[in-house]
Amino acid sequence: MIQNLHVKNVALIDEAEITFTKGLNVLTGETGAGKSILIEALGLALGDRADLSLIRRGSDQAYVELTLTPDHDSVIRDLSESGIDIDDDEIIIRRRVTPSGSDCFINGQKVTLKELSRLTSRMIDICGQRESLTLLRDSSLRSMLDSYAGAGLSDVLSQIGSLYSEYRDVLCKLEETDEDDSVRKRKADLAEFELNEIDSASLKPGEDTDLENIYRRMSNASRINEALSQISSLMDGPGGAGELISHAVKLLHSVSEYDEELDGIESSMSSLDLLSSDLCRDIRSYMSDSEFDAAEFNDITVRLDLINHLKDKYGRTIEDILAYRDEKQAELDRLSDHEAYMNGLNDKLCKLKAELLKLCKLAHDLRSTSATHLEGDLMSALKDMNFLNCDLKVKVTADPDHISAGGYDDIDFLISLNPGEPLMSLSQVASGGELSRIMLAIKCISGERDGFDTLIFDEIDTGISGVTSWKVGEKLHSLSSHHQVICITHQAQVAAQADTHFLISKSVQGDRTLTDVRSLDHDRMIDELMRMSGSGEDSEAARIAAIELKKKAGF
Repeated sequence: MIQNLHVKNVALIDEAEITFTKGLNVLTGETGAGKSILIEALGLALGDRADLSLIRRGSDQAYVELTLTPDHDSVIRDLSESGIDIDDDEIIIRRRVTPSGSDCFINGQKVTLKELSRLTSRMIDICGQRESLTLLRDSSLRSMLDSYAGAGLSDVLSQIGSLYSEYRDVLCKLEETDEDDSVRKRKADLAEFELNEIDSASLKPGEDTDLENIYRRMSNASRINEALSQISSLMDGPGGAGELISHAVKLLHSVSEYDEELDGIESSMSSLDLLSSDLCRDIRSYMSDSEFDAAEFNDITVRLDLINHLKDKYGRTIEDILAYRDEKQAELDRLSDHEAYMNGLNDKLCKLKAELLKLCKLAHDLRSTSATHLEGDLMSALKDMNFLNCDLKVKVTADPDHISAGGYDDIDFLISLNPGEPLMSLSQVASGGELSRIMLAIKCISGERDGFDTLIFDEIDTGISGVTSWKVGEKLHSLSSHHQVICITHQAQVAAQADTHFLISKSVQGDRTLTDVRSLDHDRMIDELMRMSGSGEDSEAARIAAIELKKKAGF
């Protein structure tokens, strides 16, 4: 859950800090006071892309710091696998936005925006008018139903996805090879030419490395022999190192009998004398065996030129060239027997499609069963939010002619909000406020499955009032028994049911506009509920009504 939000130089907010609590947290205030700015600041901390207009005028950066306590071991495990340590069960996210870009940190470790979004997406869910509109998309409806269906459907969809990928690969190969005879002949001629060029070279793996070593030695033969000749003179010539070492051995031998400690030195000196002799012998042997053969050098040069020519055309190494050769052989075989190849692909495609259809039928049956259960749960949740005469149908329609990685089902939510009205798609009948309540109903049902620690609702109660507002508040408060809930609201009936109430206010100081955030005690809550109800502060009846709202909510 969210413990603390610290915001600095974000839009109208000079600096603000909010300490959230468990249960239902509401944020209220006049329109334009900056409530939605706080939600945008939260979005920045969760990995949303930064809008530079959020940097407060006159500041060089916007800063957001979010402190979280993870409620699930899976979150801690994800962070640990990403190399992020957690101290005292706290996650501290810092996001800094400047005109030149932004940076993100989790517990002091820099992370990418994508990684930040991935790691926080399982902890916090933000829902608002924009998110409610996503309900109108077929993909969103399918995702919601699939999530409700659980692991059984998830396993089947995983199999469908894997099989569909293979199906698409075969289909692409069929499309690629659907060519006329002249194109196939040109490809076959080219493949045959390339095969002959490679095969005629009789390449051997590692051959180029061996030849390059020999070429390097032979092309530097004169320098090598000159250096070895000088070394030989220094080691084995008159007054050379070998002669000096032998003389030193004799001197040491003549005095070693006087001190036993000299025995070890004499032994080492004798070994050095033998090593010197061996080195001189090895140098003479190398020089006698390394006569330069011009014909051999020419053959090696020609061979390397050929290999490098083939590398330029077919691969960086001999192994790459030989792998390319095998690909061309397979292509030539296919082109030579095109009909058999096409028949094989078509047979494979038919088998894959048959398997896909079986799995899609299984997914369809699982979705249909889940749709029936979802209808009942949604109807119950919607009635709790004053949809007293609604009717709902989650329609799952099979379309075997249009298979995708998600199966072949079209999902639609059909709803009737008034008695006697036919069932119609959400997009045809639901207003913004109604969509928001439907979204809330869905969150109440899917909350346990989604596993979010915190749910944030940005003015999800827009377009409602009276009893309906109270019902929405009840549903939010009920949801807060399993999750931390943060809600921006303009409805007194919703705000009255808050466990913690924050007031967002705006003031003008000189030529600057500032946003202030404060937590309200009981008396201040009553004052704010009166304002939200449209009553003056001196109205005793309004004060009594506000107090009664809090009492009704159990406070």
